[in-house]
Amino acid sequence: MIGRRASGWAGWLVLLGLTALPLLVLGVQAIAVRWFFPDLVPRTLSGEQVRRVFTETRTVEAMTQGLVVGLVTTVVTMLLVIPGARAFALGGVRAPTPVVFLVLVPTVVPPIALAMGLSVATQRAGFVDGPVPVMLAHLAVTIPYAMLILAGFLTRYDTTFEQQAVILGASGRRVLLTVFLPLAAPGLIVSAAFAFVVSWGQYLLTLLPGGGRTITPPVLLIASASGGNPTATAALAIVTALPPALVVLAVARHLERPLAIGARR
Repeated sequence: MIGRRASGWAGWLVLLGLTALPLLVLGVQAIAVRWFFPDLVPRTLSGEQVRRVFTETRTVEAMTQGLVVGLVTTVVTMLLVIPGARAFALGGVRAPTPVVFLVLVPTVVPPIALAMGLSVATQRAGFVDGPVPVMLAHLAVTIPYAMLILAGFLTRYDTTFEQQAVILGASGRRVLLTVFLPLAAPGLIVSAAFAFVVSWGQYLLTLLPGGGRTITPPVLLIASASGGNPTATAALAIVTALPPALVVLAVARHLERPLAIGARR
């Protein structure tokens, strides 16, 4: 028993180390003024580079575009996913295997192939460059993830409350607003959060469909990585990682929470 517990703690410590060590090195690099091989620690530390990255116009513009694209993509994703997830999890609808495959294929194909195909498709549809084709391209990857997450949550959803509301005379709209949305809130929140995180982190699906005109933090980060300034790149990486990290922390309490009083027992 003690041996199993010790091995469990050892596994968690290894996992924590593998996760925390790169972040620690990244944080030190962001404030390092002189850090050359073979020095184990920087000779001088300064937060000037981090302050500069946070206040630069290009960073602010990239953050703004990233937030707009991510939020709009998330809203559209949820509007499309909620009916589909309800149908699969609650309505007894069994989609044909080809349909399921088409929904899930964006999660398994190489990003470059998906980005090239979606870039050509959006251009043929008349959306040339700009944020609109970027949002359309992001939907191809946010919808599968949100669908899988929400459908998994809804498998524990009890429709008895909706049936009782209908018996009491509630309309379909009222059932949706006062029964379904409150009871399914944890699943909806987590699905929306992961849709935003997936959209925020897209590089190729932003660069190619956007024609280089929609600059989000990941696009700016990759460009900075080829500039030969590791301190600036590390500071920009922290800025890029901050919004999704805050989103995940904000919804973490919902990850193990049942669907309120609508959960099946």
